[in-house]
Amino acid sequence: MTARERKRFAVKQDEEERKGYDARWAQLNAKLKAKGGEFEEPKFPFAPNNLIRDYNSLYHKIYDKEKYVNM
Repeated sequence: MTARERKRFAVKQDEEERKGYDARWAQLNAKLKAKGGEFEEPKFPFAPNNLIRDYNSLYHKIYDKEKYVNM
């Protein structure tokens, strides 16, 4: 099976590929910050330092309920 075929049927993204994409986004964000001083990086819900509950009201309710039940 070729690499292209493996990628087509992949269930999980390869970690090296993910790191490559993240590095490219960081480079692009750095260029945009250098060109325009008002540029802010967009907040993505699936970044490691963000909580999904902040982007989806259903997850927010589930999070609050789970926190209440486990107290």
